[in-house]
Formats: sequence, C-alpha cells, structure tokens
Amino acid sequence: MTESSTTSDEVELTLPAKPEYVSVLRSLAATLAARCDLTVDEIDDLRIAVDEAVGLLLPHSTADTPLKSWFRMTPGGIEITTTVCAESGAEPDRVGFAWTVLEAVSDELGVEHHGEELTIRVTKRRQILTP
Repeated sequence: MTESSTTSDEVELTLPAKPEYVSVLRSLAATLAARCDLTVDEIDDLRIAVDEAVGLLLPHSTADTPLKSWFRMTPGGIEITTTVCAESGAEPDRVGFAWTVLEAVSDELGVEHHGEELTIRVTKRRQILTP
C-alpha cells in the first residue's frame, strides 16, 4: 500500500475522565505525532498541550462520563480533539496560565460546544525552517 501526501489516519480513544488516565492520552499523542514526522521539540510541545487541554476540561466533566479524544494525522501534522460531557455553559479558563501555555505550544487552538459536550481542539504541525 502506498501512502499519498494527502492521506490522513484517524484514531479514537475513550478513557475515564480522571486525572490518572492523562498519561495514557499523552503517550498516545506522542507516539502518533512521531508517525507524523514531528520533531522531538514539537512532540514535547504536543505532550504539554495535551496536559493543559485535559487539565482545562476535567474540572467541567460531569460524574462518571468519559473523556473522548480523536487524533487526525497527516504528513507533518496532527490534530487532537478532546471532549467531555459538561454542564451547559461550561467554559475553560481562557485567561489563566494553562490557556497561555496551551496557546504557546499549539499551532491552532479552539474551543467548541455541542449540546452538553465541551471540546478543545489542538493542532500541531512540523515547522519548516528556511535558510
């Protein structure tokens, strides 16, 4: 099978919405990012982004609901969408330190609301250095 430069793969992971499972999500993100040819520094940034995004979502998760994540991989980039069930009107803290770090280590960042779901989407791309 030959891969095209526009081919993307997707992976879905569902975990309990508890802090002790964040390391599983972070490890999977790093492994998948390596498949996308991100540099070691970019993979470290992605690990930090996962930590911060989940840290902003978990306080809003309703009892006994899962943390769902989707990974969309393309050559040179990865998009991670993470969702929890939350009370209506729940909003991550966008003025605190965690959000500032998340903005600094992400190439794209967004928050979405779909009914009772609160979602943070993070995109990281390989940076092409020009001489």
